[in-house]
Amino acid sequence: MIFAQTDNEKMELLQTELSSTKDLKWYIRLKIIQLSAQGLSVPKLAKQFDVSKATIREYIKRYNSGGLNALKRANSKGRRPKIALTKEQWEELLHQSPCQFDKLNTNARNWTQEILSLYCHEYLKVKMNQSSICMLLKRMKIKWNRGKLKVTSPDPLYTVKRERVDELKKSQVRNIE
Repeated sequence: MIFAQTDNEKMELLQTELSSTKDLKWYIRLKIIQLSAQGLSVPKLAKQFDVSKATIREYIKRYNSGGLNALKRANSKGRRPKIALTKEQWEELLHQSPCQFDKLNTNARNWTQEILSLYCHEYLKVKMNQSSICMLLKRMKIKWNRGKLKVTSPDPLYTVKRERVDELKKSQVRNIE
């Protein structure tokens, strides 16, 4: 059997914290420790608070090893921020050459997952590893194949011109048929 180990000083701190807290989850943890110190067993505490026995044991072990500070929840970093680029914006980015972006400091003409990761960090202020980039592109149904040389230009109107040329090519094919 495992029980919370308390002395008079720890019990006073526990009582003070119990009476002053307004957070329900914190109150439940403190109450579990208080009742355990009074001799209530782990199975009874688990049933009373509708929490697993493993969770009760974890609370007690943490309290016994480090007191109230060890019992507090550790703040996690949370979910990484989402990147707010649309599929079209990603495709537009992939049609440009990475060497056009000064912060990337690369002479590469084709995108790699490593360079995309660096782009996200430098320009979007989001840290992403290569596997996350791969999953993101798959989720957006953007094909990621072996690198192929793509003709790009630093001209800001390049995309407009490229689209116009593509439309002219399509219209020529229609005229031939």
